[in-house]
Amino acid sequence: MSLDSAEPTSSRRALFGTAGAAGVAAAIAALSTARPVAAAPPFSPTAADTALLRQAMELELAARDLYETTLAAGISDDVSQLIELLASNHNAYAKGIAGIAGLSADTPNQEVFDQFEADFDTTDVEAWARAANSLENTAAATHTELMALYEAENAITFTASVVMVEARAGVVTASIAGDSLEGALTPDAAALELSGEASS
Repeated sequence: MSLDSAEPTSSRRALFGTAGAAGVAAAIAALSTARPVAAAPPFSPTAADTALLRQAMELELAARDLYETTLAAGISDDVSQLIELLASNHNAYAKGIAGIAGLSADTPNQEVFDQFEADFDTTDVEAWARAANSLENTAAATHTELMALYEAENAITFTASVVMVEARAGVVTASIAGDSLEGALTPDAAALELSGEASS
């Protein structure tokens, strides 16, 4: 029997190589189909995000109004510049949140304002500092909890930046109030319970 009619070895190897490559490609395709890739989070807020962002915005507007209450009371010039800065910061946070969520930054959380108003209506620097420390730490704790609920990337990122600054403000106000560094760095503040519904 002649061997001339047999397929050359190199051709058979090429065939097996092609078949092997096709098999690997098919296996990868099958794995990709069987194991779906998790969807990327949305960039813009969902409807659920927007409801919570509204509450966060209203909290920030209430904080702004509370600092303005202290300024109106006529507190010492020694801290008035700091208070103006804090009021401006909270107003900027509210506008930033409103911009992300497509809201109007015009409605403070009246319940939060009423809760803290008496403490902020003062000219006593230490008393003000303690009230401000409580407010800043409460706001930071609240935003931290909200971050775990948001779906949108921009809501989470912006809120994280707000928490960082409010935590620093908590340390500064604790120092003015005469608290220890350890106490300033480990605040005892609980997050507000926000329903995701607009405040009345």
